[in-house]
Amino acid sequence: MIELSPDAFYELPADQRGQLLAFWGKARKAVSTSAGFSGEIVFLDNGEGVFPRLTCAKFPRKREELTPAIRANRFLREIKLQAAAHYHPNVHWPFDVKLILGVPIAFFRRWEGDLSDFIENSQWGDLGRLSLIIQLTAGLAHCHGRGLVHQDLKPQNVFVRDLQSSFSLPSTDLWLRPLVADFGSVNLAADVGEFTGSRPYMAPEQWQETELGEWTSVFVLGIMLHEIMSSGFHPIGERSSDWHHRANPGFNRWQKSELWRRWVEKGCPIAQPLPDKDLANLVAACLKPSTAVRPSLREVQLALLDLLQQRSATAAKQVTLFLDVAESQSAPEEWQHLKGRIESLERQINAHYP
Repeated sequence: MIELSPDAFYELPADQRGQLLAFWGKARKAVSTSAGFSGEIVFLDNGEGVFPRLTCAKFPRKREELTPAIRANRFLREIKLQAAAHYHPNVHWPFDVKLILGVPIAFFRRWEGDLSDFIENSQWGDLGRLSLIIQLTAGLAHCHGRGLVHQDLKPQNVFVRDLQSSFSLPSTDLWLRPLVADFGSVNLAADVGEFTGSRPYMAPEQWQETELGEWTSVFVLGIMLHEIMSSGFHPIGERSSDWHHRANPGFNRWQKSELWRRWVEKGCPIAQPLPDKDLANLVAACLKPSTAVRPSLREVQLALLDLLQQRSATAAKQVTLFLDVAESQSAPEEWQHLKGRIESLERQINAHYP
């Protein structure tokens, strides 16, 4: 019997690894890759005439300081937490999981991009921007209702689905739907005392290592609201595009903790408030250093709906319909198929790494 290396999966050439994932994902071919801090993604093409055509396979990034068993179990924890949020149309979810050569793999549908791809799009109007952030509050509220605190909320971790890519719809800005994604950092503060996230989006309580909760998501929502409505300016007063696209020198500068510690210590001042006074006041309320005086997600949602109503009653009616449908579709029961697949994955990991 041939004994494989514990890292046999990672030792495969990239094209062969892609072929392997395409085979197990029942796709026609692998087309591209992407990588983050703790995970890697291979994008898969199911072929013309198949719906959905594009899916992706995510697996833990190889980090030499972690054993294969630790990597596998950390990834399993992430997938369990993400599955705990099922189901809400504004939350991303896996449809299958497998163990391949000792590495856990999660398969997802691929969407049209993430929020950072849309923020600076000059063709995306204010009605669509407000519509998206309102729906995002619903997805976050759903997560908090399941006891999930996302510690790395940022535009890259909000996927965007364009309903016009799947349906014939009138040409408006209202068809972009956000999905909260990447659950690797969820509840780390409560579970293991780890408070970090992405520095430009960390709330004061993360820097101070005090209790995190819904108020933490409200803080980050305030930053993203300012970014979205200003087409790409962080409240600190600088464009965020370099950081989103990992372009230097901006990216490296924004990675330095001291820059953000100073901003938090100053009270999170907004360098260039939004021109709309009501929106500017809402952003300021979300960015209050004191968690006790920030609005709730529900209060933010209602305030944004009122501002959307003032601009367009039709748009407000459409978004309200989105919210009502999302609430009616949200199921308190677990998805038994996914639950069974994750339980099987856990058994395989325990057997592979006794």
